Amino acid sequence: MEYTWIGRVQPNLDEVFIKKLGNVHIGTFGGSTSKGAQKNEDALFVIEDDNKSWIFSALLDAHNTSQSAELIIDLLKDNKNNLISIFNSNNVFLELEPYLLSLFSNIGFKDKCRDLTGETSCLLCFQKGEFLWWFSVGDCMAFLFHPDLKKFNQYGLNQRQFYEWIGQVNTFELSIPCYTVGRRQLRQGSNHIVLLTDGVLDTGDEFYANYSNLYNSIVNEDNLELGLRTILGHLVRQGAVDSSTITCWEYFNEYQGQNPSDWSGC
Repeated sequence: MEYTWIGRVQPNLDEVFIKKLGNVHIGTFGGSTSKGAQKNEDALFVIEDDNKSWIFSALLDAHNTSQSAELIIDLLKDNKNNLISIFNSNNVFLELEPYLLSLFSNIGFKDKCRDLTGETSCLLCFQKGEFLWWFSVGDCMAFLFHPDLKKFNQYGLNQRQFYEWIGQVNTFELSIPCYTVGRRQLRQGSNHIVLLTDGVLDTGDEFYANYSNLYNSIVNEDNLELGLRTILGHLVRQGAVDSSTITCWEYFNEYQGQNPSDWSGC
């Protein structure tokens, strides 16, 4: 399964759009025109293995124009065969970061970025079996929801970074590119992986800036489509201006996660 969505082409202003592809659920709200929303510069690209053994999702939140987001999606699609080869590799979690860094650091790609108007946050996430990998530039957010983690108020995988982008302003033009990357072992049982642009968090009441509310809408609804409708419906009622895009999926991990040596199993 492969899916591309460009907010410039399908802005979803004043409307909620929800789509399910394979195991992946996608939801967007372009913003309320009555409150000043005029365009949608979010974008996403998703690939799921035909055997459902892995999922790769790229989420972009562009600024000024959507050119930078579309450039990154074009880059990923142009190199899709190489990416899929890595996704199917036994060493995928070692190979992904250096390969993507080579793409973003390529002189030809950086030349194209210099010719753009605007820049984008970029969040990439790959899940295969019991492991999850992510790469983040900017202020998109990735979450891993599981009851074991909720007990410790652990929700987010990354932190919003407000002065990082790829595009006309480009972290890969720095002598030391700045980005966040990480890996996480999934817990045993049902895990919910959620990626979102920051429009979800920036409503007037900041309801979903409290990540436990996001957890409750996604996990406690026990239905991803219903959870997305709950979240996006709240944005509609709040008259959110910024465009909001969410990609999420559920994975049931049969393997026991790591626990402390004195864990009793209770």
